[in-house]
Amino acid sequence: MKLQFPIMALILMSISDGREAFAGEESCRACHAMDTTLVGPPFRAVAARYKDDQLAIEKLKKSMLEGSSGKWGGMAMPPNQGLTQEEAERFAHWVMSLNTVSAH
Repeated sequence: MKLQFPIMALILMSISDGREAFAGEESCRACHAMDTTLVGPPFRAVAARYKDDQLAIEKLKKSMLEGSSGKWGGMAMPPNQGLTQEEAERFAHWVMSLNTVSAH
C-alpha cells in the first residue's frame, strides 16, 4: 500500500509531461479513473480496447474533442470544452502508453 503514492506521483508526472495539468485532464478524471469504472470506462480499459488500432490516437482525440456515444454502453461522453488539439493529442498518447505500463 505504501507504494501507491510514489506510483501515482509518477503517473501524474507522465501525464503532464513536465507541464502543469491542463483543465481538460481534470475534467476527464471526473468520469474516468485508472482501473475502476466511474461514469466512463477506466483509462486502462480504453487503452486495451484500442491497443491494436492504427487509428487509436485519432479516435481518442475525436472523442475527447467532439464527444461520443454508444462506444461503452448507453452513457454519452460530452465534448471536452476548452481542450486544445495539442492537449487531446498528448492525453491520447498517454492513455495508449498504459498498454506498456505494468498494472501492479
